[in-house]
Amino acid sequence: MSTAQYPSVDRRDRSRRRRGRRWPLLGGLLTVLVALGVYVPSALGAPLAQAAPELRTIESAAAPPADLPWPLEGRAAIGLADGEGVLATNGVDDPGVLASITKMVANLVVLDAHPLAAGESGPSITTTQRDVEHWVFWVADNASVQPVSAGLTFTQRELMELSLIPSAANYTHTLIDWAYGDMETFLVAARAWLDERGLDSISLADGTGLSPENVGTAADLVELARYAVAEPAIVEITGMASAEIPVVGGIRNTNSVLGIGGVTGLKTGYTVEAGYNLLFSATVDVDGAPVELVGAVLGGSSRAANGDDVLRLVAAAAANLHRVTVIEAGEGLGDYRTAWGATTTAVASDDVEVLLWGDERASVEVALDPIASAAEGDRVGSVLVTGPDGDATAVDAVASGALDEADALWRLTNPAALFGG
Repeated sequence: MSTAQYPSVDRRDRSRRRRGRRWPLLGGLLTVLVALGVYVPSALGAPLAQAAPELRTIESAAAPPADLPWPLEGRAAIGLADGEGVLATNGVDDPGVLASITKMVANLVVLDAHPLAAGESGPSITTTQRDVEHWVFWVADNASVQPVSAGLTFTQRELMELSLIPSAANYTHTLIDWAYGDMETFLVAARAWLDERGLDSISLADGTGLSPENVGTAADLVELARYAVAEPAIVEITGMASAEIPVVGGIRNTNSVLGIGGVTGLKTGYTVEAGYNLLFSATVDVDGAPVELVGAVLGGSSRAANGDDVLRLVAAAAANLHRVTVIEAGEGLGDYRTAWGATTTAVASDDVEVLLWGDERASVEVALDPIASAAEGDRVGSVLVTGPDGDATAVDAVASGALDEADALWRLTNPAALFGG
């Protein structure tokens, strides 16, 4: 019987060989685990690419312009009380004679030195023989006057009422003398006041309006009217149809269209050289809300014709103004779409309404931020609406809904989007 012989095997060698085969597997597994340990948190925490918005086109509406019924003669211009420049003019831009519109300049310059709030009376002023001499002088010059004698006491407010309501030249002179000492000093102050406000075309040779050298353009008178309506005392006084002044008695406003067609003030004027003038303010309804207009019509053939010209101009201007909602709350301004498919729309947070003249348009500028995520209502930019007059209104652009971040699965399966390459 024979016995097979097998070579002897060292079990320790076999174990070493098995361990030798395991090390590459374990090393590979460890490498994978390490890589995953680095990649997974990196992928889950990597910043997401921001989505650039796709802006929508927004245009403001415009209405056809209305023709304005300009007076057949003289100069005319109209503007917004809270605006700049003129809305429209009849194209005559050389200076016209102001007549008693000069008294409005005089009262504004006096208020510059002696401010008077609405309802205030101001200091007391006592007339002298000098004021009687002024009365004699202005009567001889065929000016509008009110009776005076030495020793009468008036308040600043009462002198302003006498100057602006019945257009009394002698009491305008009294007011000027009280505020500035004499006419010459007043004229220097008036020139400085006008220059400071850029009213270069307005020039005065006296403070009452009798001189034909008192001149100004209709465009500059629109700006003068803006300064007038910014003074509450002047608004109160020129809006009065009549007043009762101690000693003098009852006085009536020379503005024959006051209270008609929305006219609220301001100052009439007449001389042979000037014709009939009216510096006016008016409040009109535009799409259910009040708008204050200011303007001037110079050189009318009669007081009635001048008043009619103003009323027609005011009515046509009101018809030529429009309130346009350029942007509505919730209106879409731009769209977002992320690489992982999330979407939202940027919308306006509020309405933006603009007052437009005729066929004017407002400009709309939308600025949206690139974003990676947002909650509903988060600010994502802004929209700026600028009217033709340069006034601008900005409102926020907000997310109409949530723009969700990428989930873990997308992050882990889109390394190129996260890290490039």
